[in-house]
Amino acid sequence: MSWKSTLSAIAPTLATALGGPLAGGAVKFLAANLLGDEEASSQRVEDFILSANPEQLADIKRLDHQFKLDMEKLGVDVFSLEVKDRDSARKHHKSHWMPSVICLLLTIFVAAAAWALMKVQIPQENASILYMLFGQVVTAWGTSIAYWVGTTKSSSDKTQMMSTQSKNSY
Repeated sequence: MSWKSTLSAIAPTLATALGGPLAGGAVKFLAANLLGDEEASSQRVEDFILSANPEQLADIKRLDHQFKLDMEKLGVDVFSLEVKDRDSARKHHKSHWMPSVICLLLTIFVAAAAWALMKVQIPQENASILYMLFGQVVTAWGTSIAYWVGTTKSSSDKTQMMSTQSKNSY
């Protein structure tokens, strides 16, 4: 399990902050409170989280609550920042051809890889590596589908809303 997965399971606010524009602040907050050194590297924070005992994990959970309170005092909603960041990326790439090409290529690759897994004999010594790689590709594919569907669904909803409003105005 990765350190960010561990963190998202016990400290969702900090994990969300690490994935967005507050990443640097979240790492400094964790470094200062877990290691006593605000300038500690993210690698040291990662090592600490991965080797944490249950008592330290409980401390991280308390820190998550404290971080959330600190952000609220500053008027920062970590979760809405993440949504705005994602929405900004969607708007920026809305009319670009690349997201659709990536989505299409990943779909073809996943279908071909699934077919190959069923039809091709995999050497036993390579099987676990191949399954891990296939899992990563399927994860990337799922993310690209979520991005694509989120973009087109949002656009469709806006078009529907505008159509309804224009009908009601007459």
